Amino acid sequence: MALEFTITTPPPALADIEAELEQATIDRALLRKKNIRFLVTILLIVAAYATFMLKVTIPLLADPTVVPDFVATVAYFTPYLTFLIFIFGNAGHNKMIERPRKILDTRLAALQVATPGSEAAIRDCGQRYREVADYQQRVTALGRPMMVGESEMLLQWVELRMQEECGLRKVNIQEATI
Repeated sequence: MALEFTITTPPPALADIEAELEQATIDRALLRKKNIRFLVTILLIVAAYATFMLKVTIPLLADPTVVPDFVATVAYFTPYLTFLIFIFGNAGHNKMIERPRKILDTRLAALQVATPGSEAAIRDCGQRYREVADYQQRVTALGRPMMVGESEMLLQWVELRMQEECGLRKVNIQEATI
């Protein structure tokens, strides 16, 4: 995500958030096109494999005396080849489509307007921690609502701060970024 929400930096302007949201929408359209190309490629590979099996392999297996070595090799390696097509297709889809899609979905969700419930939780935290209240005031001064990514960042910051206060862990409070 090119746009990061941190408690130590000024909150981004609404124009920056809208530009990031527009870029994420463009990225989603490109990812959908990439997914369609990937699906077509895999279907062509499976169709070619099935055609080879139906036109060449099965007729040769019907009469194994014609080319016994080829029949034995095909009969032995066919399940492995099917398995490899499945494994490489699934791994390729996961790497090229699923991981970027999950990152993009997280990015799009972080750029949505926060719900009133999460804003109320942030207001409650702002009563205890001055840094949270300051961030809320800076967002209000920009004249825009709090975003989901900002509320998650602030809640994460409060959680880390509370853990540090209780002595559960030594944490650099500046680590809370979304």
